[in-house]
Amino acid sequence: MKDRNIIAVVSPKGGNGKTTVSANLAVSLARREPTIIIDLDVHFGDVEYALRMNPVHRLDDLVQAITERRDDIAGLLSAHPSGLDVLCAPNDPVAADRLNPLDAFEVVDRLAGNGQPVVLDTAGGISDYSLGALDRADHIVLVCGTDVPSIQAGKKLLGTMRDLHMPLDSVHLVVNRSNAQVGLDVSDVEEVLGLSASLLVPDHPSLAAGMNSGSPVTESSPKTSIAQAFNEFADDLLGVDPGPRRKFLVLKQGRQS
Repeated sequence: MKDRNIIAVVSPKGGNGKTTVSANLAVSLARREPTIIIDLDVHFGDVEYALRMNPVHRLDDLVQAITERRDDIAGLLSAHPSGLDVLCAPNDPVAADRLNPLDAFEVVDRLAGNGQPVVLDTAGGISDYSLGALDRADHIVLVCGTDVPSIQAGKKLLGTMRDLHMPLDSVHLVVNRSNAQVGLDVSDVEEVLGLSASLLVPDHPSLAAGMNSGSPVTESSPKTSIAQAFNEFADDLLGVDPGPRRKFLVLKQGRQS
């Protein structure tokens, strides 16, 4: 059996564009090999809107399927046109409240067992779901903005990981809205967090438009520099050696194609 490859996408606070990163990254990964994305923002997840899904089965349905001792829970996932398999959050907060995190992570562990990449889109902040995702992750994608509250929250999250003896060598820093006219420079974000950025995501209309239309840039505009940057980041997470090339920080401030 192949080693699992769980990629937890986390953010210290809401509004940092975490789901935008998750959706674009998952589509890039799915272009390379079979990939699953699971929405662990169980109360207010919006992966289904980011990917324009209308799921028949959701996370709580797969928990029930395991309770019923069904073996083929992967057959209950929803198929995205990119080839990505999608597991959306429960349909409403009441259903989410009934969900036990331990049961939810049994679903995660089952789906990750065959070695294909599994992207976990978590809720902002720290919760049982985000901590469970961090604990299982082979790669942690930390999405942070350039505003001071976001950076300080990121620092606290990293401190919490250290306190819980979670390794930080698997953390990949993604700076969102890296070209914003307000906030700190990327170099300042890196210095405060003690991490070098793996990917810079600009404040660009195409990303917001993709979220609103349910079509990530990596799906709708795969040849743009933004999509190519996500593709290169996906290659890095998969351990693909592309040969000599520029760093993933190809998204120059104020200039996007």
